[in-house]
Amino acid sequence: MKKVTLIVLLFVMAAATGHTRGYEAKKKVGDYEIEIRIDRNPVVIGNNHIEIEVRTEGKVVKDAEVLVNYYMPPMPRMPPMNYKTYAKLKGEKYEVTMNIIMTGPWIIVIKIYQGDKKATTKINVDAQ
Repeated sequence: MKKVTLIVLLFVMAAATGHTRGYEAKKKVGDYEIEIRIDRNPVVIGNNHIEIEVRTEGKVVKDAEVLVNYYMPPMPRMPPMNYKTYAKLKGEKYEVTMNIIMTGPWIIVIKIYQGDKKATTKINVDAQ
């Protein structure tokens, strides 16, 4: 009986920790492969850490400017909520913290500038 209880307990713990996993997405934009990771899924009011890994031809891109623009779509009787910040390279990833100020739909646009090349991708998230 103890083995059954232990197995059930381990299963519940594994399911609970799997639910707290962050948001992950892979995008192919032009010559770039972009991996996006947000530490929370769903994103929450307050700080949400985002990491962006940029590759081309399988090699990590370390000489790009990566702009993160996150905004809430326009709504009646509400001022626009539109924030832009450049991600900083840390190791092989570009990192930034987004401060989400209210629940609802948000759009995250990631723009990559490398020399004369430019790539843009976006993801939609729902803050809770």
